[in-house]
Amino acid sequence: MTIPARTTLEKGGDTRERLLLTALHLYATEGLHAVSLRRISTEAGSKNSAAMHYHFQNKLGVVQALVKLIARELRHIATALRAEQAPNRLLRSACRDTLHPLVLLPARRPWGADAVQFLSRLVSENDADIAAMVNAMFAPFWQRVDQALEAQVPELPAPVRRLRLMFMTTNVLHGVAEVGWLAHTPLGDLSDFDEDTLIDHLVDYLIGGLQAPCLTAVTPQPERPYQ
Repeated sequence: MTIPARTTLEKGGDTRERLLLTALHLYATEGLHAVSLRRISTEAGSKNSAAMHYHFQNKLGVVQALVKLIARELRHIATALRAEQAPNRLLRSACRDTLHPLVLLPARRPWGADAVQFLSRLVSENDADIAAMVNAMFAPFWQRVDQALEAQVPELPAPVRRLRLMFMTTNVLHGVAEVGWLAHTPLGDLSDFDEDTLIDHLVDYLIGGLQAPCLTAVTPQPERPYQ
């Protein structure tokens, strides 16, 4: 299926777009705390060193704009893929459908690889304000995934299911971001897999983790509401 390419980011003109994509690239390659707003303005070619402050106010505003940009593109890809998805999906197909937009993103947009690398860095971010902002935006999605998993793996206590889901999220983001490393692993070149085969193996790995027996004792407790 061919997914139509998006040619615009959002209203606000070329300057804001250039600043945002420059920030995305620098944050993806160097990290959130290694890059100042002034440097982003300079590398974006802005004559105004305070351009980032004007458009985004602060670093949190930049991160929020980037997360919105990436989330919007992932929704666009997911919507285009949805017509191919079966209405009654098994756990494996449901996981594959959830991951597919993220895997496709680097090929769909010139900034897609930077976006995945940025998300990979974001899940390792310890800044409480950034974490709260990102969680507020993505919590509804992950809560729906968790509720779907509850029906698929009912034998798992809720805390274990949710912990595994968060492990899965981190592993997926880091794995997709560092897929180029497969050509240089300690076990040799493992890059000779096409995109579809790679995602199938990734899903197999994740399903194995989700369905593994819970061998560690878990104290029974009422399922807590999302916080």
